[in-house]
Amino acid sequence: MNFLNVFEERVSGIFGTASAPMPFSFKKMAKRAAHEMENETYVINGVDTAPALYTILVSQEDDTLMRPVYAELTQETAQFLEAQAQRRGYSFIGQPLVRFMVDPSLKSGRFSAFAENVDARTLERLRDEEERFMASRRAGGLGGAVAMAPAPVPVTRRAPEPPVAPVPAPARHAAAVPPAPAQHAAAVPPAPAVPAVPAVPSVPDLPPLTSDAGLDAIPPVIDPPYGAGTDGSYGAGAGLTPPSPYLDETPSYPAEPIPAPATPSVPSAMLIDRQSGRTYPIRSSRAILGRERTSGGIVLRDPNVSRRHAEIDFDGVHWLVTDLNSTNGTLVNDVDVDECTLHDGDVITLGLTNLEFREA
Repeated sequence: MNFLNVFEERVSGIFGTASAPMPFSFKKMAKRAAHEMENETYVINGVDTAPALYTILVSQEDDTLMRPVYAELTQETAQFLEAQAQRRGYSFIGQPLVRFMVDPSLKSGRFSAFAENVDARTLERLRDEEERFMASRRAGGLGGAVAMAPAPVPVTRRAPEPPVAPVPAPARHAAAVPPAPAQHAAAVPPAPAVPAVPAVPSVPDLPPLTSDAGLDAIPPVIDPPYGAGTDGSYGAGAGLTPPSPYLDETPSYPAEPIPAPATPSVPSAMLIDRQSGRTYPIRSSRAILGRERTSGGIVLRDPNVSRRHAEIDFDGVHWLVTDLNSTNGTLVNDVDVDECTLHDGDVITLGLTNLEFREA
């Protein structure tokens, strides 16, 4: 009997009933899972023991398509793996558990699979956790393996400055910018008073001038230097645009540059696995720790770690770790915590994994 063909037909029937397209080849997915089973099968107490925990990673788009049929898909995949193991003479420590999880880095139509060996107690705990997870998603109308979107980066804002009363625009050629003669009369000190002159008898009309002779005797009218300074003086050094001698216009003042608001920066931090020495950089102000892949999160391949086990976030002043109702809880320096402020060198324990917190 060709187990792959039977599996493919049953999965096609599941999607046909749900009137949904298959996002990728489930025959290839089953072959990949069977290959992982071969790689992770070991002799335990003289028995070829196959891994009982299988995780299938899918894209966010394909997860949306498969949400209504996850229960049937996990059951059919588990039955296929049991049949493969039986044919090869392998044993399980319990009924295989298949879980679908979202990997934000995968594109639609792509998937990944891996198998793990866990003890019977851990396997049943994970099965209960998976059932509760699926039930909560169905109750929330989401279903399936949902990757949580990252929270917005918290921003530390400065206290608002008191409003500044608007300054009314000066009247055209007011005392701040005294007008010159005809246009800026106030800029030149007034002439001293001249005593009254007796009236001059009328003079008969003179013939028109035939040359420019005599015009040189008339003193020219000289405008004061352009630009008014803050002390009431005029000059190019005042930095103002010279007013036109022909137009009644207000001098323009150079605009001062407005500084752009400072963008708050998030300090960098990292987690160091005490057992393996592997470093996990924290690249944003919020990171989810767990077995499920999330944007900006940290994936831990520890069967004792929950899908979404804990969260590390920066509140603008301190880094904090918060337990996300995990099955085994979260410890900081061997103390069970729900939420705790982190300091450089603290050790966070999730399942069997010890992570040392370092703030750069």
